[in-house]
Amino acid sequence: MKQFSKLLEHAKMGPLSLDNRLIMAPMGSLNADSNGYITDNALAFYSSQASGGLSMVIVECTATDDNLSRGEDNVMCLYENGQVTGMARLASAIKDQGAVAILQLCHIGHQLSLADRKESLGPSTMFEMQGGIRPFPIRGLTIAEINQIIDDFAKAAWRAKMAGFDGIEIHGAIGHLINMFCSPQYNHRTDKYGGTPENRIRFMVEIIEACQKSCGKDFPIIGRICGDSFDPVDISLEEGIVHAKALEKTGIVALHLVGGDSNNVRVINAQYDVRGDYIPTAKAMKEAGVKIPIILDGGFTTPELAEEVLRAGYADFIGIGRPALADPAWIKKIKAGRRDDIIPCMRCTMGCVGTIAGFNAAIGLRCSVNPLCNCTNFRKVEPAKEKKRICVIGGGPGGMEAARLAAERGHEVTLYEKRKLGGTMHEAGFSDELKGDIKILIDYYVRQMNKPGITVIEDEATAEKVLAGNYDAVIVATGAVPVITKFEKQGLANVHSIYEYCGNPAAYDLGEKVVIAGGCFMNLEVAQSLLRAGKKVTVVSRRGGGMMGVMEIGDDNSSPQQQRLMILNAQKGIKYKLAKDVASVTETGVTLRDLKTKAEETIECDSLLICRGYTGRPKIYDELLKEMSEVYLIGDSKMKIRCNDKRNIGDAILEGWQIANRI
Repeated sequence: MKQFSKLLEHAKMGPLSLDNRLIMAPMGSLNADSNGYITDNALAFYSSQASGGLSMVIVECTATDDNLSRGEDNVMCLYENGQVTGMARLASAIKDQGAVAILQLCHIGHQLSLADRKESLGPSTMFEMQGGIRPFPIRGLTIAEINQIIDDFAKAAWRAKMAGFDGIEIHGAIGHLINMFCSPQYNHRTDKYGGTPENRIRFMVEIIEACQKSCGKDFPIIGRICGDSFDPVDISLEEGIVHAKALEKTGIVALHLVGGDSNNVRVINAQYDVRGDYIPTAKAMKEAGVKIPIILDGGFTTPELAEEVLRAGYADFIGIGRPALADPAWIKKIKAGRRDDIIPCMRCTMGCVGTIAGFNAAIGLRCSVNPLCNCTNFRKVEPAKEKKRICVIGGGPGGMEAARLAAERGHEVTLYEKRKLGGTMHEAGFSDELKGDIKILIDYYVRQMNKPGITVIEDEATAEKVLAGNYDAVIVATGAVPVITKFEKQGLANVHSIYEYCGNPAAYDLGEKVVIAGGCFMNLEVAQSLLRAGKKVTVVSRRGGGMMGVMEIGDDNSSPQQQRLMILNAQKGIKYKLAKDVASVTETGVTLRDLKTKAEETIECDSLLICRGYTGRPKIYDELLKEMSEVYLIGDSKMKIRCNDKRNIGDAILEGWQIANRI
């Protein structure tokens, strides 16, 4: 525990007394009903999150009116007194677990997911490119509307206080309405709310002052702001410091600091960004004389990094959003001497932000590495009623999760892995700089395989070996293998599969010019790695011939992970050849054929990296199915062709968990 003495230290935030310096940052869950009222699922989710020892839980973005302040369907609202009852239950659910309960209040401003049926508001009338594809209008607010919004915040704050929350947070970051007022990119006003940084923060200052008037100056308020957008057309660090000092004068109890903007998608710390992305911003705030406590978010996926920043004095509290979804029990596990059992967030954004950014409220908040996230009201883990001998074939994420949970429930588990534990996560984690989070996840699972009840056999499983073991159940998690293309079969020294290259990038001398055939997500990640190494990269894809062009490649352009990757690739000068296929390959280049016109062009390159998908359905599954009654197939083993059946680490972990919890 001495290793994390600063993280575990009791601390004050204004009148609030906190058990430690780790805080759950707000994350949208879509757990309200269609009218914004609190549901039983919301109570279960926040109770579970608070139960792990976090000192404070900041509840997600809560709308302040019944119309345009909402950003998605099923967001929490507090615009009428009838909503106080549910909010009171929510505050109690958090406080019952010993955490301080804070409610974040927000107005969305410009719409994204509801843009088809709701008007977008902002400080100034303008057009904005939605997803970089089509312009959509933002209407500038009148003074009367500004005053009404300020009043809505004040009334919502009073209701939060009546509901029993210990304080509120005013959301002035990540592109929402208050942040738009702070931003020179959106704020072109010439009245008292526009122009100078001091004027642009005025809207937020007046909201805070109105909330103080309705709730009393002693009611704690936290201000969440963008300290630095890292964008020349948006909020600079110098402006962020001006904003922070203006808020400090209002008497808020803490500054909740984030960064980035919608142009660079650095508002969500991606795998490709440095963990602790906003540390320099917090440090600059402290050096500039900001004295109120700073809560710092941004990629704190390990307690070691959190402790380091706290000890350096760059921040007073650490906010974890996605890492708290992966494992809300950081504090309990650290206190119990179980730091190695903390489930690491891999910053993929696919289970959490992706399920909401994908505009699917039926899915709502999830986590790729934690199947219990936001599901504790219907997913329960209980000891097995009958102890069984279980064989798991394959030590990838699905196989190891199945083995971990089956052993935890009391089963006797044998796991076969012919290569090394981690499976194709080793290829997925091909770059420490870009994909180091996956290696952290591999290390976590390897530690779990050393727990009692699990025997690992480093050998290839055969049907004969498995049947000789007299197992009660078998889980086949052998993953998928790459489809071998005709160009790889030519035997040219300059043609390599993406899979082989990612297994050991250092072993390949690709030259200066590299062509990547295939526009899938991992290929784009490899492209970024090569671009950072100074290579000239061209990506060829059969996709991209429609109106969305480059947005058609990859896996899911609504995912912040892919959006960030595409931006980084563009900044490094990537070239795309879309709606084209590789017709032929020589030692000096490739010939491409346009899928529509059939016209051909030849481009020079030193190497061709190629991927045409992966396929699963191993023969051993069918062999065992003929002989045993309890055989399961999970993860990438179920794939037909990867390009058509997009699956990821989260899918494998979930399926491994589901099977292990049923046996």
